Amino acid sequence: MSQHYERNAEAVVKGFLDLLDAEARKCISQAQRDELSMMIELAISTAVLEQLEAVADEVADISILIRRRAERYDQGDQAA
Repeated sequence: MSQHYERNAEAVVKGFLDLLDAEARKCISQAQRDELSMMIELAISTAVLEQLEAVADEVADISILIRRRAERYDQGDQAA
């Protein structure tokens, strides 16, 4: 996954840990922090991918519309 997502995930984990009191922070191991960071990173990545797929679908729809309009324009030239 991208370093950008990784940095964002680490920032979220840090923000979460900052909300906890010192005693609660001591109860969370580094392995658990790393696992939480990976889960957040995966969530970010999944959300971005879903949005990218939606945009790709929109681009595909627009390309079909452009093709249809170009074909109609082309047919209009032949009729003249």
